[in-house]
Amino acid sequence: MKNIILLILVCWQFALYAAEPFIWKQTPDSAPVILPRKDNQTYEEALKEYFQKVNETPSLADLLNRDDIQNLKVRDNLAFKKGTFQELSSSSNQKPRFIVVTNELRELYAPPHGVKVARIIKRLEAVGAEVLVLPVVHDLTLNAKESKEFRDKLVNLFDAQLIMGGNDIDPYLYGEKTTYAKSVIRRRDVSELKFVRQFIESKKGMNFGICRGHQMCAVANHKKLIQDIQIVEGASEVHLNGDHLIDADRSSEIFSIFDKDKILVNSLHHQSVIVPEGDSVYKIIATSLDKNPIVEGLEFRNGLGVTLQFHPELMFNETGDKILKKFVDMAIKNKQARANPALCGKLMKSFFN
Repeated sequence: MKNIILLILVCWQFALYAAEPFIWKQTPDSAPVILPRKDNQTYEEALKEYFQKVNETPSLADLLNRDDIQNLKVRDNLAFKKGTFQELSSSSNQKPRFIVVTNELRELYAPPHGVKVARIIKRLEAVGAEVLVLPVVHDLTLNAKESKEFRDKLVNLFDAQLIMGGNDIDPYLYGEKTTYAKSVIRRRDVSELKFVRQFIESKKGMNFGICRGHQMCAVANHKKLIQDIQIVEGASEVHLNGDHLIDADRSSEIFSIFDKDKILVNSLHHQSVIVPEGDSVYKIIATSLDKNPIVEGLEFRNGLGVTLQFHPELMFNETGDKILKKFVDMAIKNKQARANPALCGKLMKSFFN
């Protein structure tokens, strides 16, 4: 009898903190966004609560004051449309399911505001992926326990995460004081870091990061960043906005698709990750040609991730196409391996031998 009562209490407590993910599209052209719905909430109530919190949370004021969303405001509040809702359930097809982790409010809207995420969705879908979007401060309406449970559910529903580029990460999150980091928003960065780290630590899906996403994965793996490579490392200013060559390790899975080890990439950053040679978590697979080389590519030693300092989604050429296709192919291979434990064991063994 005591065991039955205990089981009832556990189930009741679990239900109390339930937060179910659902999909919201503001307009037909907007990204499919994932939001949490708590017990006894309708989809519309959950949506309204998210925007109310966004508009009223003081620590997000800088996020709301971005120049590129001012025409989306009504009386200083970010406006939105009800749009359409859909339950987020397990995938029923063979396509790898990607969750794109965003860090700006504009990605909630259709282009031209949400053009960055729309571009990524289009290009990943074109090479065989199903793509949904995790919005900035996804856990804003949840308490700590609800947030953890919500992230657990998402981890089990996706085959890969792709973390987008954006502004600098708060140095507080990697144990440093702010020196040269710009436009940091701690509340946003903490929320993003919690999801990225939880996805990585689950060791289930693949992890891909672009620019800020490359840096966010590194921070999630307890690495530090150089806050300004031009000032600290004397790096070329081409990294701020230009194209340059990188040295790529063709023994890595991502760069094995190329027939040369010098690859021309784009660049939109002033920071970089710090990863020593022989690191236990990462293998450095690409560096810049600077006197003090900048880390341009990292491969997870457990085979579950690749992150890049440059932007393949902005490379509208064979190089960009090949890299994004390889992201999807790697997610498919991992999805198949998870469904086949024997194959999974062989793959893991190959990475460590």
